[in-house]
Amino acid sequence: MKRLLFLIFSGFFIGFVYFFSLSLSKPKLPDISLQEGKKIPFFQELIDLNGEIINTQRLTSGAVLLNVWASWCITCLVEHPFLTKLSEDNNLVIIGINYKDDLSKAKKYLDENGDPYEFSIFDFKGDYALKLGVTGAPETFLIIDGKIVKHRIGEINKKVWNDEFKLFF
Repeated sequence: MKRLLFLIFSGFFIGFVYFFSLSLSKPKLPDISLQEGKKIPFFQELIDLNGEIINTQRLTSGAVLLNVWASWCITCLVEHPFLTKLSEDNNLVIIGINYKDDLSKAKKYLDENGDPYEFSIFDFKGDYALKLGVTGAPETFLIIDGKIVKHRIGEINKKVWNDEFKLFF
């Protein structure tokens, strides 16, 4: 009886390990391009981190890099120096969406790490991000004349920029 229970338990354990290893070998994030080709969603009123109403026209003219970030996001902190360098080295407008964050923590984050954004939309409830199809932070959208031409989930760094975004310039 003990031997039978041991064999049954061993079989379940080996099966569990096998299926677990299969799940680890799959890509963590699918290549999401569902938003590419769509127009950026319009919101009647967006506010920035200072409580001022944003001119949404700024999001629909020329090339804009729209970056979803939060002070609680570790990967956002990792990509922040690259965004800062990108904002200094190029004539590219970078606009942030502060996603589901505490306002004072968001301001402190930018004070301590620098502010690469022309402005940041304060999206406390995540309503605007939801309209964009955001699943979390960080995510980045390249918008040209109001149309999303590139949507990236995850960190933006030099390699990602060169491989996925630079071809649009």
